[in-house]
Amino acid sequence: MVDGALPWSGQPVRLMNSTPAEFERALRLAFAEGVTVDDSGLLLATDGAQLHFALRSEKGVCIGALQLPLLRVEISVRDGSRDGAEKLLARVDRATLRGGG
Repeated sequence: MVDGALPWSGQPVRLMNSTPAEFERALRLAFAEGVTVDDSGLLLATDGAQLHFALRSEKGVCIGALQLPLLRVEISVRDGSRDGAEKLLARVDRATLRGGG
């Protein structure tokens, strides 16, 4: 793993209001053939870095009749320079943003 904190909230874990399928779809839309699936999650290899995303669905949030999924995404850097990994994570962050802030 690359030394230091990752760009996402300074942590290698992120909680997102998404399903695993929605997260994968967002990555594939942004990175197409750079995304592969393995037994433990998603692998993204592009821009001189390789990132792994371990996905685990958590208990969602209910607001009245509205139900929001909750996804725990554990990020690890499998290959590449610190700079390459940070740039790729910044691109992933933008690709997985959702409306509403």
